[in-house]
Amino acid sequence: MPAADIFSAKQGEPPVFRAFKTASGTIEPELIGYVFTTPDLPPVQLGFSGPIDTLVGMDLQGRLTGVKILHYRESYQSLRGDFIEDSGFPEQFRNKNIEEEFRVGRDIDGMSRATISSWAVARGIRNAARRVATAYLADSTFVAEANYETEVLFSLQQKSWEELIESDFVKQLLVPLDDLTELRLFVAYMGHYRLGELLVGATDYSNADREASIRVEDGSMLLIGIGGNAPMLRQLRLAVLQNGSVYPNRRDRFVFAGSGKKGKIAGQVQFAAVMILDPAIDIAQPFSVIYDTGPITGEFSEFVSVDYQLAPEVLALIQAPALPGELLTAGAMASSDLIELEENPLASWIVRNLWSGVAALVLIFVLTLATISRKGVD
Repeated sequence: MPAADIFSAKQGEPPVFRAFKTASGTIEPELIGYVFTTPDLPPVQLGFSGPIDTLVGMDLQGRLTGVKILHYRESYQSLRGDFIEDSGFPEQFRNKNIEEEFRVGRDIDGMSRATISSWAVARGIRNAARRVATAYLADSTFVAEANYETEVLFSLQQKSWEELIESDFVKQLLVPLDDLTELRLFVAYMGHYRLGELLVGATDYSNADREASIRVEDGSMLLIGIGGNAPMLRQLRLAVLQNGSVYPNRRDRFVFAGSGKKGKIAGQVQFAAVMILDPAIDIAQPFSVIYDTGPITGEFSEFVSVDYQLAPEVLALIQAPALPGELLTAGAMASSDLIELEENPLASWIVRNLWSGVAALVLIFVLTLATISRKGVD
């Protein structure tokens, strides 16, 4: 935080150093941002050999003002020395906004031969900064959009696994096999980090997202929960069918997503995986997930299938519609405000149904005008 003159002691929850600047002619110093360390904001992102502790500065608009690597013990360090600092990698984060995804290879250039380390630093900085923003930057655009996303997810968060299936957010695909065993697959879209964390937990989603980003450049993530009594899933028998075209799964587009210990999927499957959809698939349109049951793998002459379509509210979450300027401040509620709404059911109902009420008033107004117009003609 190079513009600061004074720093407070580390304090608060999460713990931060407050950064102040003293202007000439003023008595009280002005708060200009926060400085924090990633170990204070778990879950810690692991590099190739362990955590990479980082010091981060962020201004009041959610822009990073600087990054300093404090400590790490990556195995590559024994060959190259301080390869993270020497590469200039941390300098890329200066002036980046926490609304960005910080994806290595897209938003951030990775370090040569150190992809996992690059990812750990980038994801650790992003997640820590977003947690600090949620706690301390109530008026920021990021917090307003995050609260909008929370509102979109509200109904999903309240549902049990069975209710998610009943609502078609999760679909089941039963695959009877020749040996009289059966695969029980659960399919759900998780191409947004909040959906992923909801379904499989923050740690398993982060690991799956990292592995997916290392393997392929683009494509949405589709959760495949795997259960049943079959000995294994043959991933090359999976595919997506849309508008008559078959998009077979590939090994590099299929990653492990945990053993079903966290999130909504906890206790429902033996383990979870992610199929990274071909970018040619239009997620706004219906598609089918199919499993090849024919004699030759990959021909898809015989298969079982389940249809899937993203609900409008999920599409709204993924497409991240821009909030109108006048709603940014109104939507930027602090965590205490959200807790207050949860404790006050009436207030919560009003917030969630505000725009439905406005739409109803507009409709009544239009119908009244139409009635008056008809009377005038008569």
